[in-house]
Amino acid sequence: MTLSTLAAEGASGVDWSEVHAVRLLGVALAFLILIWAIRRMFGGKK
Repeated sequence: MTLSTLAAEGASGVDWSEVHAVRLLGVALAFLILIWAIRRMFGGKK
Protein backbone atom coordinates (compact mmCIF):
# COMPACT_ATOMS: atom_id res chain seq x y z
CA MET A 1 0.00 0.00 0.00
CA THR A 2 1.48 3.30 -1.11
CA LEU A 3 1.09 6.74 0.40
CA SER A 4 -1.09 7.86 -2.51
CA THR A 5 -3.62 5.09 -1.84
CA LEU A 6 -3.52 5.95 1.86
CA ALA A 7 -4.29 9.58 1.04
CA ALA A 8 -7.07 8.51 -1.32
CA GLU A 9 -8.65 6.22 1.27
CA GLY A 10 -8.33 8.82 4.02
CA ALA A 11 -11.74 10.28 3.15
CA SER A 12 -13.45 6.88 3.01
CA GLY A 13 -12.30 6.03 6.51
CA VAL A 14 -9.00 4.21 6.86
CA ASP A 15 -8.11 2.10 9.90
CA TRP A 16 -5.77 4.64 11.46
CA SER A 17 -4.71 2.30 14.27
CA GLU A 18 -3.37 -0.08 11.63
CA VAL A 19 -1.66 2.79 9.80
CA HIS A 20 0.03 3.93 13.02
CA ALA A 21 1.06 0.36 13.84
CA VAL A 22 2.73 -0.01 10.43
CA ARG A 23 4.38 3.40 10.81
CA LEU A 24 5.70 2.48 14.27
CA LEU A 25 6.98 -0.82 12.90
CA GLY A 26 8.80 1.02 10.12
CA VAL A 27 10.33 3.51 12.57
CA ALA A 28 11.45 0.70 14.89
CA LEU A 29 12.97 -1.20 11.96
CA ALA A 30 14.82 1.91 10.76
CA PHE A 31 16.06 2.52 14.31
CA LEU A 32 17.40 -1.04 14.58
CA ILE A 33 19.14 -0.77 11.19
CA LEU A 34 20.65 2.57 12.23
CA ILE A 35 22.03 1.12 15.47
CA TRP A 36 23.36 -1.93 13.61
CA ALA A 37 25.09 0.32 11.05
CA ILE A 38 26.64 2.52 13.76
CA ARG A 39 27.88 -0.48 15.75
CA ARG A 40 29.34 -1.96 12.56
CA MET A 41 30.99 1.34 11.67
CA PHE A 42 32.63 1.98 15.04
CA GLY A 43 32.90 -1.50 16.50
CA GLY A 44 34.14 -3.39 13.49
CA LYS A 45 34.58 -7.11 13.98
CA LYS A 46 35.45 -8.12 17.51
